[in-house]
Amino acid sequence: MKRSLLAAAAMLVLASCDRSPTSPRFLQLASPDAATRCWTTKAELPTPRYGLSAGVVNDILYAVGGQGDSFSEGAVETYDPATDTWTTKASMPSARDHLGVGVVNGILYAVGGYSSSSDGAVIVEAYDPGTDTWTAKAPMPTPRNGLAVGVVNGILYAIGGDGGGWCNYLATVEAYDPATNTWTTKAPMPTARFGLAVGVVNGIIYTVGGLGCNGGEGTVVEAYDPATDTWTTKAPMPTARHGLAIGVVNGTLRAVGGTASNNADLRTVEAYDPVTDTWTVEASIPTARTSLAVGVVNDALYAVGGFGGGILTTVEAPDPFATTCTTKASMTFERAELAVGVSNGILYAIGGSTASSMGRSVEAYDPTTDAWTTKAQIPIPRAGLAVGVVNDIFYAVGGVGGADGVILATTQAYDPATDAWTTKAPMPTGRNGLAVGVVNGILYAVGGYDSSWTTLATVEAYDAATDTWTTKAPMPTARHGLAIGVVNGILYAVCGVGGDDVMLATVEAYDPVTDTWTTKTRMPVERYWPAASAINGMLYVVGGDGGEGKTVAAYDPATDTWSTAGSVPTERSNLGAGVVNGVLYAVGGYAPMGRPVGTVAAFQP
Repeated sequence: MKRSLLAAAAMLVLASCDRSPTSPRFLQLASPDAATRCWTTKAELPTPRYGLSAGVVNDILYAVGGQGDSFSEGAVETYDPATDTWTTKASMPSARDHLGVGVVNGILYAVGGYSSSSDGAVIVEAYDPGTDTWTAKAPMPTPRNGLAVGVVNGILYAIGGDGGGWCNYLATVEAYDPATNTWTTKAPMPTARFGLAVGVVNGIIYTVGGLGCNGGEGTVVEAYDPATDTWTTKAPMPTARHGLAIGVVNGTLRAVGGTASNNADLRTVEAYDPVTDTWTVEASIPTARTSLAVGVVNDALYAVGGFGGGILTTVEAPDPFATTCTTKASMTFERAELAVGVSNGILYAIGGSTASSMGRSVEAYDPTTDAWTTKAQIPIPRAGLAVGVVNDIFYAVGGVGGADGVILATTQAYDPATDAWTTKAPMPTGRNGLAVGVVNGILYAVGGYDSSWTTLATVEAYDAATDTWTTKAPMPTARHGLAIGVVNGILYAVCGVGGDDVMLATVEAYDPVTDTWTTKTRMPVERYWPAASAINGMLYVVGGDGGEGKTVAAYDPATDTWSTAGSVPTERSNLGAGVVNGVLYAVGGYAPMGRPVGTVAAFQP
């Protein structure tokens, strides 16, 4: 569970962001100045965790410690921006979360934190990347977690934190000299707090945000000059928060994410210029999160892990050189096996499976503001459902769910105008893993598997005007985990898993006017649980299992041919997709390690 109020001991130093160009097929949003800068999704952190910290050595980012599902982690994993890959290293001997990390002369020092044996650890351990080994160092005088660490002229400064017990938040500053392996007490911070973050610019340590006993510390910025051992108050941060992380890019502090005063996880990014003592707003990070880590490599910033609707493996980076923005605001809840529909330019994500259960969540995404809004929950929690939209009403059909996790025939209708759900006539055949298409106001439910795990070719049509179902000609190839797109009144059933559990590349077209099916050219590669949408007479298939989780394939019904249209940043299957104003949005799904994601990618042909 999320540890209440504990925040990431965010790293001062120096993380980075990929400058590689994105595909020209992705949506151009705006010029790449600060407020509109694009974020991109990077390779996922192998071990999900929050309360981790980060350091950078020789252009490699080290993600250290943190908390996983139940326990503090000793995990150390390195990220190479040049190859967008992670590597596992020797674990920290003392598993800890909400620790601080600093780098001195190529050696990484892990300081304090929360461990299973103590609320505030005094442990200091040094990691040598050259030998992949750890060494115990002189303990910190004051035990604490939720501290921040900065390095100036080869000296490491441990600042603030939580000393354990009720409201024992600290102003303590202690300096560690690796050359002598000794600690020295320094002038305390004016404002005691934990869950703060620090950045270092021109030998000055800037302490930003955090939480104290008075509750008003979230905007506080105080600067420490090690040369004079003195503190100065600076312009407050616009957004009060703790559990944020900071990276320094071109002499400017970037404050990323955190927890707001109302306990909401934030997407907020704000930049502080020490020269002018002013703050500006930057493009929000796609995934709201707290207790994350940040690292900067070659003036490029990486936001790693954290907590946001669950424990995250997400890695995101802003790219000041990007001409296109592919990654959008993430859903509040990470989920897969959801359904997506569009009405009046708004995309709705309905139901799905989280890391631990089937969900009832309904969220609405407005592409013009790149923001999600929570809506009335679907009455029955379910995953593997499908959704069709008729006259701006959403019809959610089938799936698996309810109190007993049964295969459902349930049909429920959602009206965005009233934000309310009503129950409709059930499908004749209960099923999961089906797909839906709508033609001339009639919803067609295709394929899936039933309660006996029999893969189906069944097609049933729902008339919303009469609230009735009719059986139609079965699909030639029984399958589940398929996708359906509609082009010029024809339903195209694509891919899936057959009755023998074999992945399919099969494409079959259904004409509702004649109630007949026709076999079309197969997809180049088999895949299952993809999503499909039509744009300008073309069918686009995105994601899916089978090694094609990032690929966008395009089908032209006029020529019955397939081509590769591009890719999305995050590999995923069991996702949802919808089209708004000619842009396809790929929503949620399972990442390659089988974990639900909440990320959203935009693709424009």
